[in-house]
Amino acid sequence: MIGMAAMDYTFLLSKNDNICFDILSRFTQQTDQTLNKEELAQSLSLTNYQLNKYFETMNADLAVVSEGSPSYLDEPNKGMWQSFGLTSYILQKVTLLYLNRAPLFTALEYEFFYNHLYTKKEYVANNYMSSSVFYRSLDSLEAVLEKHHFFQASSLYAGKEFTVRLHLFQLYYTLYNGVSEPFEPLNPLIDDMVSAIQAELPHTLSPTQETKLSTFLRIWLLRMLNANSIGTDQQLQVKASASKDAMMKKLQVLLSDQLELTEEEFNYLYSFLIAQGYLGFESMRELAADIPAVDELTKQFMAEMQANNVLLTTHLIDDNRLEDSLLSIHFQFTTFYIEPTTFINPEQVQFFAELYPSFDVVVSHNITKLQRREDLHLTQKMAVNLYFSYMFALINAIPTELMRDKVHICVDFSQGTLYTNYVIQSLSAFNHAHIIIDTQLADDTDIYISDFHSKKVTQTQVVWQDPPTPVDWSNLADLILDVKRKKLPELFPSQDSNNE
Repeated sequence: MIGMAAMDYTFLLSKNDNICFDILSRFTQQTDQTLNKEELAQSLSLTNYQLNKYFETMNADLAVVSEGSPSYLDEPNKGMWQSFGLTSYILQKVTLLYLNRAPLFTALEYEFFYNHLYTKKEYVANNYMSSSVFYRSLDSLEAVLEKHHFFQASSLYAGKEFTVRLHLFQLYYTLYNGVSEPFEPLNPLIDDMVSAIQAELPHTLSPTQETKLSTFLRIWLLRMLNANSIGTDQQLQVKASASKDAMMKKLQVLLSDQLELTEEEFNYLYSFLIAQGYLGFESMRELAADIPAVDELTKQFMAEMQANNVLLTTHLIDDNRLEDSLLSIHFQFTTFYIEPTTFINPEQVQFFAELYPSFDVVVSHNITKLQRREDLHLTQKMAVNLYFSYMFALINAIPTELMRDKVHICVDFSQGTLYTNYVIQSLSAFNHAHIIIDTQLADDTDIYISDFHSKKVTQTQVVWQDPPTPVDWSNLADLILDVKRKKLPELFPSQDSNNE
């Protein structure tokens, strides 16, 4: 069963650092990066004295993580705080600072990576921390993790160890990514392991892929060293191949001084590589064939496309391209589902709903069906991320010509083809908004763009007597969205055009 609540690892922070993180996060969400001190005090139930103490603490923390130009808070006007140089990257760095000084996080690292290697007393001595604080944190850790659904599976094919590893990976990948590497003493070995894996992959890993793999390997290796084997939790069985065997032998040699790499553990790693698309689509298709839910979810989505009749015809669709994208989405969703940290903003959904109203109908209907399933309990982040994944799959696979909600724009400048072609080329910025560009006025023209108004044209007219400015383009975009809104009730009578 997929987790009911979003995994937000800031619960590991100490109380005071969590408040600091909350305040700093609020700055980054404001375009002017200012906060009203009185409103902040009321919102957080803090006194003025407490706020001022946090102000000093945050500035000290920002000074520690600043690079080059300083990051700091100031009060240029009485009662108004303003941040300077506080970027999302700096916020990530200060969050990592808070995490690494959190007693609960120290307890978590001991419990999941070192409890079979060191006694509690040895670990406390090695980490120069208070025994009482450590033992208290360790005693409360399991209850805290239970409360935040840490042990609740986030994919259909996951036992306890599979789930623990996936959530540990998510924690370290989310909070360390781009800032520093967790467990830095492992760096030389991890670099060698990445090189060994890369040698058997069909394509060179991108920087983000390499970072993800590196983090995954650290969690994988430390869990094995701590005698936490994957065992029967790994339900995905990868077929033998020359490349797979070669990769396993290289890793066995690299790890021979540390541990014995079993077939089960390598199978787990290889399944991750497939799920992330590192081994090509055919490998994913082959492994997905053993997962009935993948095919079921893909067929359900394709049926939704047919049921909502969003296309003029269906026989010209590149079904394979769309189905391949859906298979990839559903394979990751049902196996190594890593709760997303990007493309999860529900406010951005409205933009795509307006730009692609017919796709929005299909995607929204399908997600609603998933939310009703007893075995799939989507968090808001998961639902929003799925929305974008489905939307991008449709945009990339279905040509504008097949859409029922396309917008016809006629471009006709009196100065001739040079001017007309310039505008047509510039309109390529809107080429994913289901727009058809014509040079002849027709009955199905929705918008007419020219350098002069014409009494013979009954359609909506846009007049550009000079090269279009950013404001002109913005107004055209609004007009395109308005045309789409007006078409929606006619194309999909059951939909509410004001609430796509």
